[in-house]
Amino acid sequence: MLPYYGAETFGLNAVGQQAVRSGDVGVLDLTGLIRDGGVQLGLFGAGLLVFAAAGVLVAVALWHSGAAARWSGVVFAAGPVLYLPQFFGPPALRMAHGVLFAVGCVLVAWATAARTRSSARR
Repeated sequence: MLPYYGAETFGLNAVGQQAVRSGDVGVLDLTGLIRDGGVQLGLFGAGLLVFAAAGVLVAVALWHSGAAARWSGVVFAAGPVLYLPQFFGPPALRMAHGVLFAVGCVLVAWATAARTRSSARR
């Protein structure tokens, strides 16, 4: 996913700067070529699948770890798994997804820290 976002960030910035410098808004037509090519979307899609799988693997590992709040991994996994579908929702849904993912990250951090603290006491 990072190569896609990197190319988008730097490529669109360069196109925008050229449009401002030249005054030619036609150069903005290049944005579709940067964002919507088959290779770009394929790479992005593959990255999203790996990202979703990693989220599920974190949830499974946390579940089997015996952590007190092992359910926190399920909340966390919802973030990566729902990353692609949230793009098709309205802004409120996208913001709710961000909050869900942030809560999942905090819960996993808390569960992991709690497990580490309990292991250190033994």
